[in-house]
Amino acid sequence: MKRKLLWMVRALCLILAVAVCVGMLQEHFFCHADHNRVRVKGFFLEDSGSLDVVYLGASEVYSDIAPGYAYERDGVTGYLFATQANTILNYKSQLKNILSRQKDALVVIELNGALYDDEELTKEANLRNYSDHVPLDFNKIEYVAGNVKENHLEYLFPFIKYHGEWSDTEHAEGTEAMYRKTVAENQSRGYSYLKGVLNWPFTFKNPTPSLNDTLPAAADQKQPLTETAEKSLRELLEYCKSEGLGNVVFARFPHIVTERTYDRFERNNTVADIVAEYGYDYLNFERDFAMTGLDENTDFYNLDHLNIYGQKKFTAFLTDYLKEHYGLTSHALSVEEREEWEICADYYEAYAEYNEELMKTGEFAELSEDCELIEKLKDYLPEKA
Repeated sequence: MKRKLLWMVRALCLILAVAVCVGMLQEHFFCHADHNRVRVKGFFLEDSGSLDVVYLGASEVYSDIAPGYAYERDGVTGYLFATQANTILNYKSQLKNILSRQKDALVVIELNGALYDDEELTKEANLRNYSDHVPLDFNKIEYVAGNVKENHLEYLFPFIKYHGEWSDTEHAEGTEAMYRKTVAENQSRGYSYLKGVLNWPFTFKNPTPSLNDTLPAAADQKQPLTETAEKSLRELLEYCKSEGLGNVVFARFPHIVTERTYDRFERNNTVADIVAEYGYDYLNFERDFAMTGLDENTDFYNLDHLNIYGQKKFTAFLTDYLKEHYGLTSHALSVEEREEWEICADYYEAYAEYNEELMKTGEFAELSEDCELIEKLKDYLPEKA
């Protein structure tokens, strides 16, 4: 009996050791690393209960909002819990992750992810941009069971999918290695500098007629969502209602609407109606574009995303709007937290200055929070007395 018990203890220790090793490899080596991983991992570095507002959504969120600027201007702490081409299938799970750590924060949910067709909604990359980077827990298990049609274990344990990619040059030595290093540096520091911001140094000149001036009168023009999108949107809203969540607000961030994208505007009107059915507000800054103070000719880097000028304008506008209409306030910070946020504000101002400098030189490049960019930004930080 004693020998059997000893054998069982040894076996259990071996299993735990293997699990720890696989977990470490999956976390730091056998994984897909890009700006989405940096952003999602960065959210889990934020101290529980430390954020005043969290923004959930797709690329509109991380191009249009600057938490460092909001802190510098208003003392509001925030984070961008957003992934590239984020699909509405991800949203409920993402909201649960947000509330598990920031239950008192105001959560602004940008619903671009409900406007996709079925191919984009269920595209593996759009699911993995989120699921590959969150910890394994009951929320993730529920998410995979409900949204993934095959290869469930690969989603639960990304190590299975990515372990064979280690010999790939880009993965081992190039872009992915840089992002893995960025994640490690953020974890060592305990927070990310830019809170998920990604932007491009460019001012977009729209070659086709804009329809934005006509949108306020076009709210009755609607197209249906796909069946999958409407089902997932209603599941999200049902969850919010069943949990009695009063700290969520839904939104559509600004876009330049053209004849080519008008069908998306009409689907967005349908989204507004569905959100209203559940008793929640829908802030349609696409339809009510004029109130944002943005300029189509100076504030975008393409039809759908704001450049650094628009980012600052919209961050200021939306922060003021949320303060006035939804009671957004800044909570008291410890000395250490305040020091960290002041550093983050300095890094954002350095980011903005560098972005503007590249605009003048005409260099078009993705400016995401990675270790190489952070090194460049150190040259733009203000000198401390």
